[in-house]
Amino acid sequence: MKFTLSTKPLISALDLGVIPANVSKYYAKSCLAQLTASKSTLKINLEASLISSELILKGSGDVDETATVFVDCLLLKQLVSTFESATTTIEYVEGGGIVLHSGSSKFNLPNMVEGVSLSLNAPSAVADVTSPSIPVKADDWKFIKDYQMYAIAMSFVYPVYTNVWLGDDGSVIVGDFGQQLFTASNKSALGRTCLVTDTIINLFNTLPEGATLTQVGKSYLINYTSDAFTYAAEFTPKYESDEGVGDYKSGVILGVFNKDEANHFDVPVAEVLKRLNQAELLSTNADDTIKLSIVHNGADAVLKLVDNNTKHDIPVSGTCTDFAVDFYIAKLKSVFNNIDEEVAHVSPVVDATGAAQGITVWTKQIAVMLGGAE
Repeated sequence: MKFTLSTKPLISALDLGVIPANVSKYYAKSCLAQLTASKSTLKINLEASLISSELILKGSGDVDETATVFVDCLLLKQLVSTFESATTTIEYVEGGGIVLHSGSSKFNLPNMVEGVSLSLNAPSAVADVTSPSIPVKADDWKFIKDYQMYAIAMSFVYPVYTNVWLGDDGSVIVGDFGQQLFTASNKSALGRTCLVTDTIINLFNTLPEGATLTQVGKSYLINYTSDAFTYAAEFTPKYESDEGVGDYKSGVILGVFNKDEANHFDVPVAEVLKRLNQAELLSTNADDTIKLSIVHNGADAVLKLVDNNTKHDIPVSGTCTDFAVDFYIAKLKSVFNNIDEEVAHVSPVVDATGAAQGITVWTKQIAVMLGGAE
């Protein structure tokens, strides 16, 4: 069977549907694209952790039958993006695989699934959707990705923290209990308390203007229609009540953030980053630490950054009392490297005795809590 379609829509569809950051050898289905051609349509199904998606493009098959093949989705996307011919023909080869024809060139792509009955999950049908749509606020999801996802846990010692916590009030927490690092914003529009994976955050950051989001039971359905193709995706958050997920302890974590208007100092982010970069250049161990302290000399306050190789004094303003905490250089740098404004507020996080155990760094849109080095 041969199926012919316009190249530009195929490139656009694959750009939307294949998300490289969501392709992982640890989730084998994410590496595949399921191509199903019929007399008049090409259907491309893709799957990632907790996500299924489907692209439908118009075209013409040379016979009135259906053919399906599984190919490497990244290879397909990368290869098709180089095509210059106005049309592309997909030839289904007997015994498996496809041949892509572009102009006078042709390319062989092997079938990635041999002798196994497999079908990638498809999103729910649009006709089943009766709930109202939720706005897709692209800037908010981009903010989460740009300024919070660096903090997500990579270790499965506390697996619940490998997810992003979303609150029904719009709160978003991303962090790592083991690293004593948490970020908080108010950027969620889902309207329910749940946990989402990094793959779902990546999905939101690929959606084009005009995409709609609808709640369907415990899942969400995304739809987008252009002149050239239709796109649907379904994702399913996790819930703390689900077996094996665990309690994120969101109330406790949000209570630790200390945005103290009466006891904070204002710090130039670029200057702090410059000094931390210098300290990191001279460090010899990933666990090297640096002491951050606030010292007053009369009415003047100074932020001091001191380690075995460097010493810096940065004038700051504010009403903060003196305190000192040792931090891992790399962690402290990661915090200031992901602040969205030129000037940030910093307050000490104190224990029951009043001793400083960490800091909260915050702006109008983001708050970050970092515990001191152990």
